[in-house]
Amino acid sequence: MVEKCAGDLTWTDERLWPQFARQAEWDPLSLAAVDCTGRHWTRAELRELAVRYTADLAAHGVSKADRVLVRATKTVPTLAVALAVSALEAAICPYSPKIGSAELEALEQKLGHSAKVEAGVDGSIAIAPTDPAGRSRDPRNQNLALIGFTSGSTGVPKAVLHGPEALNYATRACARIAGLAHGDAILGIVPLESAPGFTFTSHFALSLDHPLVWHDPWDPVEALSLAERYGCAWAIMVPTHLYTMVEAARLGRWQGRNALRTAAVGGSAMTAELIAEAESLLGLRALRMFGMSECMGHCSTRTTDTLERRQNFDGLPFPGTHEEAFGPDQKPLPRGSRGQAGVRGPSLFISYAEGLGQGQEQMTPCGHYLTGDEIVRDPQGYVKVVGRIKDQIIRGGFNLDPAEIEAAILRNSAIAEVAVVPVPHPKLGEQACAMCRLLPNTERIDLASLVQHLENEGLSRKKWPEHLVVVDRMPVTETGKLDKKALTAMAVETIGSAAALPCPERLQS
Repeated sequence: MVEKCAGDLTWTDERLWPQFARQAEWDPLSLAAVDCTGRHWTRAELRELAVRYTADLAAHGVSKADRVLVRATKTVPTLAVALAVSALEAAICPYSPKIGSAELEALEQKLGHSAKVEAGVDGSIAIAPTDPAGRSRDPRNQNLALIGFTSGSTGVPKAVLHGPEALNYATRACARIAGLAHGDAILGIVPLESAPGFTFTSHFALSLDHPLVWHDPWDPVEALSLAERYGCAWAIMVPTHLYTMVEAARLGRWQGRNALRTAAVGGSAMTAELIAEAESLLGLRALRMFGMSECMGHCSTRTTDTLERRQNFDGLPFPGTHEEAFGPDQKPLPRGSRGQAGVRGPSLFISYAEGLGQGQEQMTPCGHYLTGDEIVRDPQGYVKVVGRIKDQIIRGGFNLDPAEIEAAILRNSAIAEVAVVPVPHPKLGEQACAMCRLLPNTERIDLASLVQHLENEGLSRKKWPEHLVVVDRMPVTETGKLDKKALTAMAVETIGSAAALPCPERLQS
């Protein structure tokens, strides 16, 4: 185990299991987690289940440096699986329970995992080992703790490789910023399948002695009630969660005492008014945080920042993290200049997995990962995200890749051309609109039939567009490419900026 430090922040490269096992040894009867049914799990109970799962996985051939694909449900048995995988010094690869069948099949063909695992709420476990000949032999597996998945450009997700040091660093930095005390509970809201989702719930709680209170499906009043009941001091969330909590307080649906002192909020844009109202109506300091699967939570506002700072900036880099705006020549720009965000630090990923994004990493010669976001860093060092270079739509903190959705839509025999573009939404930040031109002599389609087509294609429900606009002509640029700026303007004009909410099941994590 190697200990590192930056300023007064210290962290190690130790895996999750020994960190949790020490806590379970010191105080076995302390609360470890509360599941979505309200059942309390002590550290001793969680350790016992993890030990059983460790033996089960080993009996099915899982060993050191393997990759283990795990259905990421918000349950305590899933936490036990994570501990068991760590105990075997393998890497957990959590995937969404809502993933489309086509995406899951593509993932399973390329990941090179040794087993696919699903833990039941009742503590049962299903383990499906894979053919040893198809398992990954990547030498980087020796230092892997987590593989998170993020949207790819061809229907195949990118697989983001992280070692244990990245997880430890990111969680300790957030705990320090939030001012968490020994034993403070945290509220588990976000889904687990992304690298930040797993890290800032499961790893955060189990490695740092913070009881984890799961909440699912999302309901702002129930979430606030759980926080009050268990004294949850912190949570990571997207702006949609914060917005609905504030609305519950404003409308009188919530009249209790909010225990949440701080929350890390990221994933999409939020208004300055929302951050002010969270403080005035809930007593909650919302801390804007900038991060992504490739470099988890590397920049955040602080509780000591003024309200104006917290409203208008995405924060300061974590201790030991370097972030600047870069120009087209991949050289750092002077402070105050707008450029692409480049970040380097202990939470930076190792790379993408082979066949699942490897080679698509955009790095500067000095080792900064180019995120695709445009930022400005002011003279005091504060970062402000001002735009995105990469062509993605961010709906309520979930990234949608238009190219993937467009490819699936084009497999509909009635569609000649399509562009999936963002339209603004007051709660979610953005929604997706499919702008389509039909082939001649085809029947006009509606949104319901388009969604049915996407479901038949195996596209995840979370990626279905909320809107469809059929046009007679698709505008193009001077080079002949579809003009997405013009198409976006057409979509906004047709639909209006205050679009209807998507189906509730698409928001549930």
